[in-house]
Amino acid sequence: MKLPMWTKVFFSIAVLLIVFCFFLPVSAFDGNDYDGGGGWDGGDWDGDGSYGGGGDWFGVLFGLGVIGAFIAFGFVWIGIGKLKAKIKGVPYVPYSQRTQTGSTRLGTNQGRHIQLPDRTGQIESMIKQHDPNFSASDFISFVKRVYIEIQTAWCMRDISTVRSYLHDNLYHATAKQIQAKIDQGVVYHYECMVVNTVYPTSYAKDAQFEYLTVYLNARMIDWQEDERTGRILRGDKTTRWELRYKMKFMRSMGVRAKTMDSGLTGHNCPNCGAPLKMASSDKCSFCNSDVTTGQYSWVLSDFGTIRNDTVDEGVRA
Repeated sequence: MKLPMWTKVFFSIAVLLIVFCFFLPVSAFDGNDYDGGGGWDGGDWDGDGSYGGGGDWFGVLFGLGVIGAFIAFGFVWIGIGKLKAKIKGVPYVPYSQRTQTGSTRLGTNQGRHIQLPDRTGQIESMIKQHDPNFSASDFISFVKRVYIEIQTAWCMRDISTVRSYLHDNLYHATAKQIQAKIDQGVVYHYECMVVNTVYPTSYAKDAQFEYLTVYLNARMIDWQEDERTGRILRGDKTTRWELRYKMKFMRSMGVRAKTMDSGLTGHNCPNCGAPLKMASSDKCSFCNSDVTTGQYSWVLSDFGTIRNDTVDEGVRA
């Protein structure tokens, strides 16, 4: 069990006091260490020469009293913490489960024992057979950008800014979730967001589409607040959470990747390159192409955290 720092310090002091008080004679407490002749007086030793007097028991009792006071203080401290949590309407988190600024905790709903394998080389080789322009490193950079922009859009409660990254079905489902949070008055905050690890883990294809699934590990400070009162509903402003995701992308078979010097991003039509205005339509206003179905470029079709029931889909081609 992880003890608070103040508990460790207090108990260390208490142990030192017990040791000190046990060996310190009672005369030390009355300021009469020596008699007039410079030798020890009779209060330190009893008549038969053995160590006696009340000094040793006084020291022990004094030390035990100090420990008792520290323990009582600990219970009071916990009680105050629970009372504060109850007033704020949030769950009480024991100190052993808290983290200081800069430390990291794995998300509570994360599948702790689920490990998805890194198949970057194998998948890149398979895709290059029909798309020589494909680059795993370029795709990973694309995934990082998609993830950060989606999370930012979620906090801004406006998913239209990343519509060109999302398959139409995922876009509408996410838009409904955001509207529900708006109706509830819940605002999400993500800070200090860092994407640590991204790699392709699964690949499959059929007659029409190919599907590339990536594993992504990110860290961020995450909390939710009441829009009306500013009260924190979940999370806090110091704990950094480690989150793991499974993100599945899809595109039509036969499509080749754009080269990095083409200058195309998720905000350009993957067919003609024209700037996209995605707020009200999933079609390019210049060439009328469907840009969120994977017909011309990779789009995100499924997005979720790694859970205990997450399975490795492997490679099927």
